[in-house]
Amino acid sequence: MSESLRDYTSLHIGGPAKKFVHAKSEEELVSAVKEADAAGEKVLIIGGGSNVLIGDEGFDGTVIRVETKGNSYHVDACSGGMITVAAGEDWDEFVEWILGKGFVGLETLSGIPGTVGASPIQNIGAYGHEVSEVIARVRTWDRKAGAYKTFSNSECGFEYRSSVFKREKDRYVIIDVTF
Repeated sequence: MSESLRDYTSLHIGGPAKKFVHAKSEEELVSAVKEADAAGEKVLIIGGGSNVLIGDEGFDGTVIRVETKGNSYHVDACSGGMITVAAGEDWDEFVEWILGKGFVGLETLSGIPGTVGASPIQNIGAYGHEVSEVIARVRTWDRKAGAYKTFSNSECGFEYRSSVFKREKDRYVIIDVTF
């Protein structure tokens, strides 16, 4: 067993991982998933480590921490703007940043722990609003098909605190989210 998971969960508990990968780029993320899948390893993908409970015995497989960063946005006076954000970006920092740019729609979702990539999985929400109201699309790595797949908002199957990504939790790896 390698790295202790206690430093990567919001509750600061958890034993070691058999293998731990810091995926700092999209390529590293997809490569780590492919490698673990090819080896028949169990895979646990984490972001900020919230909503994750790991026992003292740890995880007997590969833990991949999504640490991808970056965003791109396009704004025009007629249609507003679209921003694509890497899955590893801290959710609350993203909300603060986007509100500072003058965009609206995410203000009620401030203060929620986790990463941008986790937001569509859980369909995070607060104060009567959910992230599904502002997501345009979600780009993923489909582990079953071995290919990238982009979901429109309607294809995400959003429900209260759920989505297709949660219902098929071992199939899709969130790469980035467009709002």
